[in-house]
Amino acid sequence: MKKYELKSDSERACVSAEKNAEYIKKLSKMINCKTVWTPEGKYDSEFVKFYELLEVIFPNLTEKAERLTFGGGCFVYVIKGKNAKKNIMLMSHHDVVDGGEGWETDAFCATEKDGYLYGRGSIDTKTPLFAELQACEELIAEGYDFEGVNIYIGSSNNEEVGGDGMVLATQYFKDNGIRFDLVLDEGGAITEGQIPGVKCKSAVVAVHEKSRHYFKCSVNSEQLGHGGFGKAADSAALNISKFIAEVNDAKIYKGHFYPEVRATFERHVPYMAFPINVLFGNISIFAPIIKKIMMGIPAASAMLSTSVSFQTVFAGDATQPTFRAKNAEAIMFLRCVREDDLYAGLEKIKKIGEKYGVVIEELERDYCQPTDFNSEIFKRVEALLHKDFPDVAVVPFLLTAGTDARRFTDVADNILRFAPIDLNKKQFATIHGANEHIGIKNVGECVAFYRDVVKSVR
Repeated sequence: MKKYELKSDSERACVSAEKNAEYIKKLSKMINCKTVWTPEGKYDSEFVKFYELLEVIFPNLTEKAERLTFGGGCFVYVIKGKNAKKNIMLMSHHDVVDGGEGWETDAFCATEKDGYLYGRGSIDTKTPLFAELQACEELIAEGYDFEGVNIYIGSSNNEEVGGDGMVLATQYFKDNGIRFDLVLDEGGAITEGQIPGVKCKSAVVAVHEKSRHYFKCSVNSEQLGHGGFGKAADSAALNISKFIAEVNDAKIYKGHFYPEVRATFERHVPYMAFPINVLFGNISIFAPIIKKIMMGIPAASAMLSTSVSFQTVFAGDATQPTFRAKNAEAIMFLRCVREDDLYAGLEKIKKIGEKYGVVIEELERDYCQPTDFNSEIFKRVEALLHKDFPDVAVVPFLLTAGTDARRFTDVADNILRFAPIDLNKKQFATIHGANEHIGIKNVGECVAFYRDVVKSVR
């Protein structure tokens, strides 16, 4: 693989200390809004405060951009470009998880300390959202004409709970024939120590994320007959239990080096130490060894294989606990990298189900097509990252978590998941945990990056 000559982080795109201080003041106000989504609307007033704040701190967007709203608070700013034939979507949700215990500061009172800004959402994901909005705010103020492209800035109010904000938004785009040349959401970041043997920081740009498929697995004991299934036909509760146990023991899904996973390692090879570089530089030869090691590590195995878990199990009637259950069911949750693998394995699961009279029905399919990491758009983003962050390696990867970006699979040609937040191991561990914090200098770098993204698509 080609090695990009890394430079010092002092050569990164940056802004003046005065400008960065201005950014921190705005971002702090956004963090101070406790935008924790709850079904009963416990913090609705905080969301209202947040939306009113955006109108004040981004006056040019408020005046010049159209603002669409979906559901309870998902919003999309639309900036119409001159002679626009392309559309790009910049995204970051504004809901956050609650504070929790263990904080050294108030989770919802942004605090500057030792070169960092502490507060819930400082990483996930109010800093990226601020930077996207600020980048466009500045470009509007400068009279930038957004030649050839319409800019959309979208932010869901309930991403953390898998809510309907961006589902409703993408339906609107479908209904109105709006298609995006690029969707850029959260997901990847600038990290360190995530890949063994790598001696530099990495900008990992997710080109795909694992899907979500739910299946109802049900047994009706009245349909099992009288002994027709032998010992297996004992009761609905026992049959569903045996089915679950056999599926778990069967290890139906084997590991595969999908293209984006393979590229993650291969493109890191020039930056790896010996002998790791030899191992991953020859994946075709050492794949069985690497795969065996990775499949024994939960976080690594998630990158290689479809996962199977049973979310809930229910049998009988709670009001009549002394009667043998006639019906039993379980919800099976599958997460895949490629659907053909999932459905091939599902046939094997159905065969197991037949032994115990289990009927399997698909309840929900949530699959997003992968983006080609050799595409022009990916290469353009890669070039921008080399320009703005010349000290980091840039690689594609598979996201095993989930983002709102998956909602766009039917209306976008290129979906990338990356925010230019620079995280050390300690910061990475604070996502959804105590003491979440972002580097103060990094905030200005984020704004500079999104400015470049907007200006790069013509």
